Amino acid sequence: MAEKKRYGLLEMDDETKRKLDTDIKRQPFHRAHPEIKEIVKEARKGMPRIIDVHCHPYTKEGWRSLGKFRTYLEAYLYGKKNVTPELVTQESPTDEEWVLPFRELGVVCIPTAWSAETMMAPGDPLYMDNTNDFVVSLRDRFPDVVIAAWGSVDPWKGKKALEEVERCAKKLKLLGMKFQQVGQGFSVADKKIAYPIWDLCQNLGMPVKFHVGFTGLASGSPGGMGLKLKYTMTIIPDVDDVAADFPKLKIIMLHHAEGRDEDAVLVCRHKGNVYREVSGMWPEYYEVNVPRMWYEMNRRQQDKYMFGSEYNLFPLDGILYQHLQRDYREGVLEKLFWKNTIRILGEDFERVGVNFKEWKQNLAEV
Repeated sequence: MAEKKRYGLLEMDDETKRKLDTDIKRQPFHRAHPEIKEIVKEARKGMPRIIDVHCHPYTKEGWRSLGKFRTYLEAYLYGKKNVTPELVTQESPTDEEWVLPFRELGVVCIPTAWSAETMMAPGDPLYMDNTNDFVVSLRDRFPDVVIAAWGSVDPWKGKKALEEVERCAKKLKLLGMKFQQVGQGFSVADKKIAYPIWDLCQNLGMPVKFHVGFTGLASGSPGGMGLKLKYTMTIIPDVDDVAADFPKLKIIMLHHAEGRDEDAVLVCRHKGNVYREVSGMWPEYYEVNVPRMWYEMNRRQQDKYMFGSEYNLFPLDGILYQHLQRDYREGVLEKLFWKNTIRILGEDFERVGVNFKEWKQNLAEV
């Protein structure tokens, strides 16, 4: 029998590890690998379900919120060539298939809408918003795994954007609002376009999520198809300014701030109303690509990070499998998987009617 070695919380022999390390990166990502599914379930036995605060419903229609950029993402993320819209639709899950891995792996999720019509729709017949009503329908149709949802508005729509934020809060009962500044083409520190939105969100008690650092959107295309990285690279001063000017606004910096690792760590340390989540990168790359984040999430800032998967651009089972193999300090992974989310977003869950007894009863501090 081959000798087993320990990798984080897992034990396996070298041959099994090599095989599974390869298998997790094979599509389709909406079908959990049978062996990895059992590994995750065994590792999580007796624990509350993991809470995924950042995932995208890129379903047979939902993927079109990326429009023409999706074909370049296929090349950037998966090394595919000659990808057509028809192929993307064929390989994308139905709504029912999209939720299945969450159910199988013991995870609940908070999917995000996407609205970037002003910047992404012109000249792109593929583009279609992933609407706030659609993510609400996922929440209402699959309440066992979709416990809440994030809204999105196009910041260039002015009064209509503000009206939609208010509808998201009061009628749709969405948890908060998500923004992708490169795709939407704006700065979070723009006092004319953005500040009225943050003021309203603060008054409504709605958290906001900002993309920070590098983005895979349009990566590898000529000229980035006109998209500009500057909108997510200016954590200091932009995100820092917003956090200072709206101290009661809960801000979650999305992803790993690749390229601005140090700035993200410093803003998160300095501003008590700024938090982070970890979707959009394979965990095996943390120590090399974002070493400051990796260091701090295991030490001083271990209470500020939440789990996000970026499913279904990434496989939920594969992301969990890699997290379980990382050498987190004792107790940090449970904080990442659910404890921090309950502490950070607990009052927001209450506001939108989420029953989080399952987690609260396991968390003496709350």
